[in-house]
Amino acid sequence: MGKADKIILLILAIEHLGFGFYGLYAPGSIANLTGYELASTFAFSEIRAHYALFAIIGLMALFSIFYKKLAKQTYIIYIIIFGSFIIGRILNYFLTGDLANSIIFVIVAEFIVVVLCIWRLLVKEISEDISK
Repeated sequence: MGKADKIILLILAIEHLGFGFYGLYAPGSIANLTGYELASTFAFSEIRAHYALFAIIGLMALFSIFYKKLAKQTYIIYIIIFGSFIIGRILNYFLTGDLANSIIFVIVAEFIVVVLCIWRLLVKEISEDISK
């Protein structure tokens, strides 16, 4: 595994472990950041469920640094999850016409994650073809 993969996976691990554990520990704080109202125990459960996903993919990114065979699957999972988020945010814009600066910022951040993961997958594919 090259240095670029280690750096990208470490950044993804830190970001998503941080957000994931924060959301699991303090769903009320996360709700305040995003504008959610937690009016029931189900709402708390929903926040924790989503942030457990972030923690798990953060752990995957971290483990991928040490278990190189996991990196390809980790990149694919990040592309699927964050690509889905981007599609949902764009659909939201077309349905509501609302595109606040905070939404644009998040779309850009998610797009960067997707592009980095696609780039690393393409590099891996090219290097596998060359070594055959």
